[in-house]
Amino acid sequence: MAYYFVIILILGHQVSVERAQDVIFSGKGTIYMPDESNPSLIHGINTQFIKQIKPRSSICLPKDMGTAEVAQVISDTEILLCKPMITPGAVACLRVVDESGNMPGTVYKISPHVDQSRMFSEVTRRLSHNGAVGIFPEGGSHDRPELLPLKAGVAIMALDAVAKHPNLPLKIVPCGLSYFHADKFRSRAVIEYGDPIEIPSELLEQYKNGGTDKRKAISLLLDTIEVSLKSLTLQSPDFDTLMVVQAVRRLYTPVGKKLDLDQTLAMSRNFAEGYIRMRDNPEVKALTQQVLQYDRLLKYYGVLDHQVKNTNISSMRALCLFCYRAVEMLVFFILSLPVLILFSPLLFLSRMVSKKMAAEALAGSSVKISGNDVVTTWKLLTAMVVLPTLSTVYVIISYILARVYFTSSYTAIAIAVLTSITIPTLGFVTIRMSDIGMDILKSLPPLMVSLTTPKHSTKQLREVRAELSANITALVSGLGPQVFPNFEKKRVVSHDEALLSIYAAQKMRRSSALNDCIKELPPNVLDNDMLSSVNPT
Repeated sequence: MAYYFVIILILGHQVSVERAQDVIFSGKGTIYMPDESNPSLIHGINTQFIKQIKPRSSICLPKDMGTAEVAQVISDTEILLCKPMITPGAVACLRVVDESGNMPGTVYKISPHVDQSRMFSEVTRRLSHNGAVGIFPEGGSHDRPELLPLKAGVAIMALDAVAKHPNLPLKIVPCGLSYFHADKFRSRAVIEYGDPIEIPSELLEQYKNGGTDKRKAISLLLDTIEVSLKSLTLQSPDFDTLMVVQAVRRLYTPVGKKLDLDQTLAMSRNFAEGYIRMRDNPEVKALTQQVLQYDRLLKYYGVLDHQVKNTNISSMRALCLFCYRAVEMLVFFILSLPVLILFSPLLFLSRMVSKKMAAEALAGSSVKISGNDVVTTWKLLTAMVVLPTLSTVYVIISYILARVYFTSSYTAIAIAVLTSITIPTLGFVTIRMSDIGMDILKSLPPLMVSLTTPKHSTKQLREVRAELSANITALVSGLGPQVFPNFEKKRVVSHDEALLSIYAAQKMRRSSALNDCIKELPPNVLDNDMLSSVNPT
């Protein structure tokens, strides 16, 4: 109850925001463009424009083909747009012709105009009282590897607040929120804060002038915010590039050096920027291909990069460790089983609901890749309903059973209270035990490789990694200063650590290690289709 009370208190301090996408609805009938020479005029079939549409509402075509604001509602079947939808996709959608030569039109949605003046006034009031307002300037959630174009609202809020309160010491603090497997339970996240952004006086004067100057001031401040946010987040043009960057970062990190989350993110950002700028370099291309081949080797053997070093043990020791850890994992599973059964409805419902909502979000969005950005949201929302419900049901069941077996109502109440305390405690203990169990489970694949793979093959795999690590380290030392003028300051792995890494790799590597290892694999393991993806783990 205390948990939900805190949530209610937090929600009570929110600034209410009504977004256009929250009130959008499907329009009656279909619409089409009767005359391509007059694209602002839209006709409808079985439509109710007078009832459903008002000036300043927006018409939205399916699959984000186009959106346009309505200037005038002429009749139930005619509207006039402020600006025509003239993109090829929009025109093709609005001028579809059937077999009989008629235009059946297309389905559409109506987005009513949302007056945000009240919301902006509330934000200004909060800021004028030295309050803080948190905002996600992209305007929506997504799972893309780069920022979406920022909405102008954050810049308008800041400029408007300072314009109305000249002595307000307003600062915009950029935050970078980076997730590690955001759709998985108990995954990690890092929040980084950039240098506060102050609003220059000349920008404020431009904003006060209104018109073109006002729009220019908003645009300039938005550009400043975007540059700062990009410096705090990992930017990649596509998912494949991101996977290559992460693979290279793992190989570049010296064996034995433990990076914290901040260092991991900093190194990934440096590699992403460097790779994007130097991806056409022949050496970079060749090394990228080698990294892809190495990743296929890892998938073939069923191990992760950081587990390769663990394959260097004797078969007897590997067998003993495997048996010990298998028994240990079995014990953890047996101890966790009762609680897992009790909370299986929660696990089932949260997974089912989150997958369903992710599929719906993906179908209705043009910017999402897999819809993973909403998975955790719906898991939490489902858990907030199902978890207290389950706990209450179990407490009631314990009370009923206690009344059946014990005559005293006080005993039954005591058992019910004890149950209400025991269930969350067991849940917490089980979560901790599952963490340990997952660590044990992840340690089994390299032991299995050591048991089932010939020693010369596992040795070659380690040599391949050493070869790639040395090549990447040497290439970074050579090209790094060309990409970053302050290379020595930005690097996470120091110059001495890089030299030691190359020296250690040279002691065990052979230049032909990768080719030798590839020759022993089945021919379909490294085909072109399989090389198109990189293991993100």
